[in-house]
Amino acid sequence: MKKIAVLLAVSAALLGSVVAPAGAKPKVVPPINYGVADDTGKYADDGGAWFDGMLKGANLTEVRWTLAFNGDPATITELPFIQRAAPQAQKDGVHVVLALYGRPATTHDPTAFCSWAALVATTVSQWGIHDFIIWNEPNTSLYWSPQDATAPAAYEALLARCYDAIHAADSSARVIGFGLSPRSNGPGQTPPIPFILAVGAAYKASGRTTPIMDQMSIHPYPNPSSPADGPDVGYSNPDFYGVPNLDRVKQAIYDAFHGTGQPTTVNGLTFRIDELGWQTNTTAYPQYYNQENVAVVSEQTQASYIQEAIQKYLACDPTVTDVEWFLLVDEATRNGKDRNGTTIGGGWQSGLLTAGGQGVSTEKVAYTADAPFFAQGRAACTAGMTSWTPLAASTSGSGGKTGDSAGGKSGKRAKHTAKPKHHKPKPHKS
Repeated sequence: MKKIAVLLAVSAALLGSVVAPAGAKPKVVPPINYGVADDTGKYADDGGAWFDGMLKGANLTEVRWTLAFNGDPATITELPFIQRAAPQAQKDGVHVVLALYGRPATTHDPTAFCSWAALVATTVSQWGIHDFIIWNEPNTSLYWSPQDATAPAAYEALLARCYDAIHAADSSARVIGFGLSPRSNGPGQTPPIPFILAVGAAYKASGRTTPIMDQMSIHPYPNPSSPADGPDVGYSNPDFYGVPNLDRVKQAIYDAFHGTGQPTTVNGLTFRIDELGWQTNTTAYPQYYNQENVAVVSEQTQASYIQEAIQKYLACDPTVTDVEWFLLVDEATRNGKDRNGTTIGGGWQSGLLTAGGQGVSTEKVAYTADAPFFAQGRAACTAGMTSWTPLAASTSGSGGKTGDSAGGKSGKRAKHTAKPKHHKPKPHKS
């Protein structure tokens, strides 16, 4: 009981702490919440009861589900799954976030999509769902096509329209923008920092004076060429970002929107990290199939990486208020192909539980080892809270380089002070 009391006291102290330069108005540090990005519960026959129980067993409170638009603004294709799983999540006290995007990747007419998004918002509000991420990785051709010089402006137009449509449908809604991929691998991906700047340019050119997002979604995965890198290893290319490079995103947002009607992280915008994880070695388990196609880490290393990311970065950054790990439950295919060799997507083993579901899945080391850090919130920070100050005249990014070459930083991060399931494509070894 004494340990719990101490933790609560530390947590309360941190939540009441401030991060502001001398003479500036203090900013209260908001709490941080942890969950997972995983559609397993959405599709479960039991409505996600087992999934929700396992989620809460690790002191996780949020789940991000994906929801795809098929081009018909009057049809929510996966509504039967939502009608079954959303009431269960509400009953279980699990906070649901919906990531809305179009399939195929060319399905992004803003009028049709945002009319559909408003329908979704109206429909799901009865189950207490009010958070909506608009698109998934719009800087990649896999999710937004064509991925060319027109993509950022087209995305800005869609995000702005959806912001208005969703808020009109649900006054309690929170519209979350971007869902950015952290890097580029060539012509099929726009580097994230230039993408942000181009969206900002389109926003200014539109003459809009009101926000286009209430929060920003980011995916700071490690370099797919080195997916076993820990949270300390970011990207040398200044147009990319990893866990230790969030200052680049902050600077780009500042450069893109400072002085406009869209808040930046200086005046209220926060980050939702709704995808992040490390894949583990699964050779000891019989339920997996096919050969692994990327570098993996041990279960102990996965647990250590998550702990380090929380204690050194996430819990210490007042801008980061929500983190959804990808995934809770592993996918059984190691390489995104079924047993016959047909590509089905996915192939991720970054969960906190092994594949299989109820009666088959078992807890990985991280499930138990990291549960206390999820529960501690800001109190898990051991490196000290951080502050960030924008560079007044920054030239964020390198203007569109696509390789992971050496480059400078933008912005200053102060020293530490006291799918129908959605399948995320799996990176391949270089």
